[in-house]
Amino acid sequence: MEAHIVTATARTSTGKGAAHKTRASGLVPGVLYRSGEEARPLTFDVAQLAAVYRKTNDPNTLLTVQLDGADRLCLIREIQRHPVTRRVEHIDFYEVSTSTDVHVDVAINPVGRAAGTRAGGLLRVLKRTVAVKAPAGSIPKLLDIDVTEVEVGAFVRASDIKTPAGVSVVFQKDFNVLTVEGKRAERGEAAAAAAKGAPAAKGAPAAKAAPAAKK
Repeated sequence: MEAHIVTATARTSTGKGAAHKTRASGLVPGVLYRSGEEARPLTFDVAQLAAVYRKTNDPNTLLTVQLDGADRLCLIREIQRHPVTRRVEHIDFYEVSTSTDVHVDVAINPVGRAAGTRAGGLLRVLKRTVAVKAPAGSIPKLLDIDVTEVEVGAFVRASDIKTPAGVSVVFQKDFNVLTVEGKRAERGEAAAAAAKGAPAAKGAPAAKAAPAAKK
């Protein structure tokens, strides 16, 4: 596993005034959380962090945060941005091990050309990301969904997504992830069904759900 290093310095002063001074110096304040321990205030160079994400293009990149002479494996828990400029103002890091189970959002990746699009339909992605539970060292960058057998009017649901070993999609109520819409009138019906969370028919193959019942 490649090490993506972010160098941090312990922060002794906290509060809005101290945070403002930190930003004025060109650094960004943050906090490192570790289970069973008090949070550790820190500062870091956001440009260094941005370079990592430009390289990986993955919001769930594992980071090696170097703090107080120790390397701490972390994920980013939260990023706070200025409401107008969108400048990063604060980041929460969460220390993990590669075997720690974490909950993160992972982007879906439709693979192939859907049968419905070959018949003139339009593939519509309803959810760009889904929540997953996975060991921190095995978080997939994308979740591939084979759409080649999805017909017009069919849905792929969260429960249909195939995941790598140790990874599971997390949901309380199953929901539609993508569909193939037909002609304009049919697309309107499909959108209404998707908004209502129309379930797939029982017995449908994993790659597709049965077409919605005609009214």
